[in-house]
Amino acid sequence: MSTIEWRDVQLNDKEMIDKLICAGNCHNADYSFANLYMWRHEYEPMIAIVGDRLIVGNPKWDSYSYPKGHGDLRQAIDSIIEDAHAKGSKAIIHDLTDRMLEEFLPIYGDRFELTEDRDNADYLYTADKLCNLAGRKLSAKRNHINKFERNGDWEFLRITDDNMATAKEFVAEFYKEKGDPDLESEAIAIAEMFANYHELGFMGGLLYQNGKPVAFTAGTMLDPECADVHFEKALPDVEGAYTMVNREFARMVASEHPSVEYFNREEDMGLEGLRKAKLSYHPDVLLMKYYAKEK
Repeated sequence: MSTIEWRDVQLNDKEMIDKLICAGNCHNADYSFANLYMWRHEYEPMIAIVGDRLIVGNPKWDSYSYPKGHGDLRQAIDSIIEDAHAKGSKAIIHDLTDRMLEEFLPIYGDRFELTEDRDNADYLYTADKLCNLAGRKLSAKRNHINKFERNGDWEFLRITDDNMATAKEFVAEFYKEKGDPDLESEAIAIAEMFANYHELGFMGGLLYQNGKPVAFTAGTMLDPECADVHFEKALPDVEGAYTMVNREFARMVASEHPSVEYFNREEDMGLEGLRKAKLSYHPDVLLMKYYAKEK
């Protein structure tokens, strides 16, 4: 019988979970409290504290996230193995990065089989790159911005209580036009973001062209050195809107958080178009993920 005491994630868990996640300073978006909370309806995570480490269980996929924190790793991993065995399964642990493997493999390398998870690798870019788009490799991005600027007056406004209704309307219209049932879970996550915007620590912006909102973005700080871009939506017929909202959001965050060194723009989920778009910015770090399955 498992000794792990599982429970649902709650909004008031943020401070505690942030401290445990930041202890590793791994810049991994899978460990963002905002993601854990906003996507709970889709992924149905359960959480537990074992020693000084956070364990996230994923009953939907019969797996576990790598324990985050600074306590005894053996106690946390052994608890995961015990919990899996109590359910009649072998332990599957996901979201490991190269840094995590350095502490995991010397202890458990002979008990687990490791598999690279490229589709869930995070794309990290330096703040300088996204703010300035300098160099020959990003000349196409600067051209997109020039075209956007030529198509009318524009402004980028931080999302506040005063214009949040406008942001909600823009996002609602975006999903209505898409009409894609696969985006339903994402729409629910964004609704959770707006409902708990300040509590989750969100920063966001609206990009306007000729007085009309054409793009929206929002993110949080993963740790003092890394920001996580959770959402970015732009009207498909507005040339350069995605590039411009990306740049302006990076500049806003960098000005408000001088310590930020990287922006995590999350994974591509194996989607060809999304992978091409993320690679077009030439990531400075491709934060590879792995999952380990008990032999």
